[in-house]
Amino acid sequence: MDETPASFFAEPIDVRYTFDSVSEKRTVKKIVRLTETSQPDIFNLALLDLLDDGSESDLSVTDNGDLLTVLATVMRIIDNFLTKFPQTIVTFRGSDDRRTRLYRIVIGRELDAIQRRYRIFGEYPDGQLEPFKSNADYRRFIIQLK
Repeated sequence: MDETPASFFAEPIDVRYTFDSVSEKRTVKKIVRLTETSQPDIFNLALLDLLDDGSESDLSVTDNGDLLTVLATVMRIIDNFLTKFPQTIVTFRGSDDRRTRLYRIVIGRELDAIQRRYRIFGEYPDGQLEPFKSNADYRRFIIQLK
């Protein structure tokens, strides 16, 4: 076609998963949102609570006693997403230092199992990336299928 095309903008892709965090006291709806960044095929993961007023928060403290179940569910969601979109990369960090440290501890504990299927990297505050090492002070984590 010889015509000059009009400029256009592609909306970033936003994929949303939901599940419930359940305790004897209450059930909290959890949301895992994967949003394409400004770099194609790189998606940011956010773990959110759906609040009673309908808003979403990554700062609320659920404290339902099912942290390991929640994190296992998030990992299963990452696997589902990367299996559907194998060319993509998922990046994530905690909404605060405490949560980022928690993610680092859990990844370190499960590193052998994670590395069987994925490549996982840590990013330092200065932007330097390296293959994930336990006990390193990363600000972000990057995961992709092997």
